[in-house]
Amino acid sequence: MYESVFSLLYFLKISFIDILDVFLVAMIFLQVYRLVYNTAALNIFYGIIATFVFWKIVEAYEMKYLSIVMSAFFKGGFLALIILFQPEIRKFLLIVGSRIFFKKFIISLFRKSGVSVKTETIDSIVKACAILSGDKTGVLIVIQMHQDIKEFIQNGDEMEAKVNIPILESIFYKNSPLHDGAVVVIGDKIVRTRAILPVSYNKEIPSRLGLRHRAAIGLSEKTDAICLVISEETGYISYIKDQKRTVITNINNLKMKLEKDIL
Repeated sequence: MYESVFSLLYFLKISFIDILDVFLVAMIFLQVYRLVYNTAALNIFYGIIATFVFWKIVEAYEMKYLSIVMSAFFKGGFLALIILFQPEIRKFLLIVGSRIFFKKFIISLFRKSGVSVKTETIDSIVKACAILSGDKTGVLIVIQMHQDIKEFIQNGDEMEAKVNIPILESIFYKNSPLHDGAVVVIGDKIVRTRAILPVSYNKEIPSRLGLRHRAAIGLSEKTDAICLVISEETGYISYIKDQKRTVITNINNLKMKLEKDIL
């Protein structure tokens, strides 16, 4: 079987470099698609792919003048593409250049890596969420993972307090001046309250979800942070990470998910 495969590759004159080339191009296109999926840039991405395929068909049939026009479009439009896809390109470069890239593809081959968060911190967050969910108190908690999220956080009040149940309850108390916006947790400490997060404009987000959910999803589109949202209307807890929202039906499930992703 292997001999027939190698003989076929030899007949087609396909080298290992050719296979690697195709694989890398496919991976790049896949990552770009994931970055623009469910965003306004997705239709632009489809349009570019369709135009590129059309250009290659024109070249294959040797339509000289149309080929010149299409070639000029792609060569001159490179700067325009950078401007159009600036947020997506920025995110891609952040992923490639950040520690998360190396942790996922290199360090993870030898050991499981995690952020420096103690089990008691997770327990405090879980228990506080259970209490606040029962009271139908609106909550937005951001837990920083590997990627620094400071550049995506606006305004808010700086704080240096250890995560515990009483302080989370007092922050999100309805009459508290600190309850609006997000609480940012880095390690075992609350470092910011009343933080404003980038809002997602994803059209597939259900209209019933408010600004807290859209802000959490917006941050998850740009970073690897974990966001916990409690709805004021229903008291439901939403676990948001990597643009995916999971409704927590059992408080034990919340603890399990946090431990799995953090520890």
